[in-house]
Amino acid sequence: MTGPRDVVCDVLVVGGSLAGCATAIRLAAAGHDVVVVDKRSLDDGHYKQLCTHFLQPHAVPLLDTLGLSELRGRPHAVPTKAVFVTVGGVVDSPGPGYDPARPDSYALNVERRVLDPALRRRAHEVGARFLDGTALEGLVRDDEGWSVELRDAAGPRRARARLVVAADGRRSRVAGLLGNDAVVRPNERAAVFGYFRGIPAPDQDRSVFVRKDGDLACVYPLVGGRTELVLFSHPSRVQGWRGDGHGGELVRYFAALDAAPDMTHATLDSPVLGYTDYPNQVRRPVVDGVPFVGDAVVSLDAMSGTGCGFSLLSADLLASALAGRSWDPDDVAAGLALYASRHDAQIVPHVDGICADSLVGRGEESERRTFGTVCADPGLSADYLRLTGRMTVPAEFQAAFMRAVLSARRRPAATPA
Repeated sequence: MTGPRDVVCDVLVVGGSLAGCATAIRLAAAGHDVVVVDKRSLDDGHYKQLCTHFLQPHAVPLLDTLGLSELRGRPHAVPTKAVFVTVGGVVDSPGPGYDPARPDSYALNVERRVLDPALRRRAHEVGARFLDGTALEGLVRDDEGWSVELRDAAGPRRARARLVVAADGRRSRVAGLLGNDAVVRPNERAAVFGYFRGIPAPDQDRSVFVRKDGDLACVYPLVGGRTELVLFSHPSRVQGWRGDGHGGELVRYFAALDAAPDMTHATLDSPVLGYTDYPNQVRRPVVDGVPFVGDAVVSLDAMSGTGCGFSLLSADLLASALAGRSWDPDDVAAGLALYASRHDAQIVPHVDGICADSLVGRGEESERRTFGTVCADPGLSADYLRLTGRMTVPAEFQAAFMRAVLSARRRPAATPA
């Protein structure tokens, strides 16, 4: 029996950010009755600011599956490609794409002030309903699905759903209720993010990543003549750099880098944002019949640039695994098992490398040897870019790297003149 404020649906998605909205779009477009709940107010002024806004090339085609192909270029976003400047050389490959044979294999710098509202509008268009300003308080599974306790400004309300999807971020309330504890691994870097005007875009709108002294300094050209500068560094180096009026520290740091654009006319366009404590964390993709997507399942060091892409990918993996299935409990369970296996095959292999890179311990000589090997081999440089774009798994790159090392050892030394 339901009351006037009760909600009945096929799928209740908890969390209305990237992964939640992407899941809602795919499942609603497939004909399911989808409701999205979020404790925040989700108007067009709500979007994530503490983000690199970098959508890696593996995830760009997923915009097409969401009906958002228009976001794949200007005026909404800047098509881009990474170039890495290291102590061992410059990692680059020819052409606009991460895969030289595919010119469309580019990344996107798409600001969340564009992407987040676009996803919500698209979810509305395909029939998803939103209950924003609504918090999850409890959930219980029974023979008919899920009974969910919610609360909004008017008081408690209930929902009935065949399936609950946890898309409620790294501090997931659903995970807490179901005992899906995160495996936490350290991240030794802090980060500061600043938006600027007056910085010329790098050649061909490239996103420039400078590895130096354990830091990663990032230059992201954005639409409208803005540039985001992001520095991942030891917390002691960037202490006191956040807040209003602190852009000077970032500008001076980047001005000292030979590979950075001219900072002479850089003007801060926002407060400097950042964090000092952001450990890596990973949860199980399915617990008690509830799939977890986005940051609720994998939330990693932002230096890897995987947040937006993995959020869209996890939503795609879930929707694809459920496609064409009935609401028979056994059929749903089979779909969730398929989602878990695909998640473990396509996302989890990247975790160890990202977690290892979030430690500051590797010295300059190790960096010089590693990137010297990469930069000496054009094919290996292209492989490294594909790895950073999550277009290949680490094991494939590691095998290519070892082949390059062994080949170099077999190569006869040059005879002195």
